[in-house]
Amino acid sequence: MRVKGNAGVCGMALMLVSGVTPAQTNGRDASGVAQAPAPKPPSFSTLFPLPTNNNGYEEWVRAADLIQNNPKVVALASDSDLPLAMKRRLLADPGVERALQLLRAGVQKPVFSPRTSVDVNTTFPELRGFLPLARLLCVEQYVAFADGRVDKAIETLRMGLTFGYRIQTDSMSSGSIGALIDTLLLTQFSQHLDQLSVYHCEEVRRIVEDFLGAEDPTVHLIALQKSYVLHLLESKRSDPNGFLADVKSMIGDNADTSGSSMASLYAYLQSHPGSVNAVLDDAQQRANALYDQALLNLHHPVGQRKPLAMGEEKAPGAALFQVVSIDPQRILDRAAHSQAQLRLLGVHALIHRYRWDHNTLPNSLAALRADSLVKDNFSGTQVVYTRDGDHYTLTTLGVPEP
Repeated sequence: MRVKGNAGVCGMALMLVSGVTPAQTNGRDASGVAQAPAPKPPSFSTLFPLPTNNNGYEEWVRAADLIQNNPKVVALASDSDLPLAMKRRLLADPGVERALQLLRAGVQKPVFSPRTSVDVNTTFPELRGFLPLARLLCVEQYVAFADGRVDKAIETLRMGLTFGYRIQTDSMSSGSIGALIDTLLLTQFSQHLDQLSVYHCEEVRRIVEDFLGAEDPTVHLIALQKSYVLHLLESKRSDPNGFLADVKSMIGDNADTSGSSMASLYAYLQSHPGSVNAVLDDAQQRANALYDQALLNLHHPVGQRKPLAMGEEKAPGAALFQVVSIDPQRILDRAAHSQAQLRLLGVHALIHRYRWDHNTLPNSLAALRADSLVKDNFSGTQVVYTRDGDHYTLTTLGVPEP
């Protein structure tokens, strides 16, 4: 991961697929006629049949519902490089104004998951709606910088990072969305580092240190996923016939396809009727090993972590484990990228502060007197700083972009 001059932080993309058929992907039907997208139903009444008005998550879902069918906001997902005048008009839209008010109101309240439990049928429809809110915050940041309101841009950064952090409540999907929200905000902010005064550099440094010092939500999310998988597997022991029916339903019409690992599992269970407990034991052991290693990895620099592997074996327990488990490597990678972006922003702020103080760039990062902040979370060593006259480059080791 390389960052030159004042360009700041690298971006990261996340594709979310929602079961759209090929004929719908371009907003046209099978005959090629343009179709207006169907309005998305609101999530609030489903998630909060009895709202408390004391949960910030409620405000965020209300905000997402408010803008999810706004054509201006929908268009922002495919064209974020709007002219300044259009960005101003977007922020002046009454629905957008209200959504941002709700977003800020939610940050001021305690935040709790809307779900008391999670199972195989649980969906998270609100998560997709949180990304447009983050994009609006990026627009707000841009306009604030354009108007010279750097304090406002910094407030938006802090609020947006808080939003991305606190939505990570009850699923690994929320961890991925939270990391993407961070990336959107940090990438936008990093394009305006030259506008920071000494005071602003200190504010950014404090924000970075606050979030780097906060409890890592990835620990909770991986532990939660592990508990969910183990509980799901354990629940199948009491009804072997129901378990066999579940496996058959997973493969549908492909039960006779020998190349399918689940088909092989189905055939094995049929021919070994007393093997259900052994298969479940094997799957649970694999789940324990994978998620425990993921949790251990969080205690080491990214470059020193042991690789995680779901495995491609066709052993009965392995096939079952692969179906019920979510690979935690992706959330670990996204969280690592988000932390690296945050750390690099803090180093940039310190470099800009140093330049204000000394009217020149530092010769090395040691001059910043911030050993913990300039540490590369990928390698465990220092971020590489290269100075070339009035320009510089920050380099951190990295993993492939998720």
